[in-house]
Amino acid sequence: MDDETKTEIETACREVHELLARIPIRTDPNELEFQDGLYFFFEEGETSRHGPTGRVVRVGNHPRSDGGLVRRLRQHYSGNKNGSVFRKLLGGALLRSRDPGSTCLAPGPGKGHWELQDARPCAVCRLVEVEVSSSLRAGFTFRCIEIRDRKERNLFEVMLVATLAQCPVCRPSGGWLGRHAYAGRVRESGLWNVQFSDGRVLSKAALGRFAELVAALMRRGTRPDG
Repeated sequence: MDDETKTEIETACREVHELLARIPIRTDPNELEFQDGLYFFFEEGETSRHGPTGRVVRVGNHPRSDGGLVRRLRQHYSGNKNGSVFRKLLGGALLRSRDPGSTCLAPGPGKGHWELQDARPCAVCRLVEVEVSSSLRAGFTFRCIEIRDRKERNLFEVMLVATLAQCPVCRPSGGWLGRHAYAGRVRESGLWNVQFSDGRVLSKAALGRFAELVAALMRRGTRPDG
């Protein structure tokens, strides 16, 4: 990455965090007033110079359907590992952080029945599901932005993940749980995302459009806490 590109990515990441800071922070999907958009998770203890009160640790979407934002967030908070990649990553990291030899993770990273998509969970996994739900409610908050057009929403998901993942300023803390995730892209990027980290970053025009979307949300009466 050359210096000019690095500076552009850092500038875009900083502006994204500043724009998101204008939006209310939430803990309950049922509080949302709209059904189409992107969500941004923040995790207790994870900050950066761009996000001094919290850096983004996951960008999410409901890419294949409309009207699914609240439902998707509910799947993360109260669903199961086969219905939420976020839960699968988080639960796997929890297991590996305290017992790398757990039978739920065998025979290797991403291959055990907890981390393998659609694999049948065991009795221990059911306890992990409870722990994941508790961890999300105790240690994570989120912000959402409305984007009604599915094509635009999907494109912004790609660009936002790539921009945040490639920003050299927004690095995970030494004790970040994601360092125990099986996916190298999670460990390296500091995001609970396995897709798009190497993708197309936000252009100046796209960043301007993102600012318009935030402004439109604020005009509807949404205000940040405090």
